[in-house]
Amino acid sequence: MSVDTVFAAAVEKLAREQNKELKELVHNTMKLSTPDVSLREFKRTYRPDKQGRQRSLTLREAYEFSRAFGKTIDEMIALGLLES
Repeated sequence: MSVDTVFAAAVEKLAREQNKELKELVHNTMKLSTPDVSLREFKRTYRPDKQGRQRSLTLREAYEFSRAFGKTIDEMIALGLLES
């Protein structure tokens, strides 16, 4: 299990708990071409696509996700470990 996988689990859990739209949150953070592309790329952090490509979160993206939830990166990782 990688840190990216743990972090992505924490992002999804906090989005559910705080009733935030995951697609919008991911798009505002990753700023890819469309919300659908951003969500697809985010999901590749914990589940490779059909060609086996997996994506890593950048430190900037992790920081922006943690800011959106009002937590530190360390707290996000700890929450993700509890979730997995």
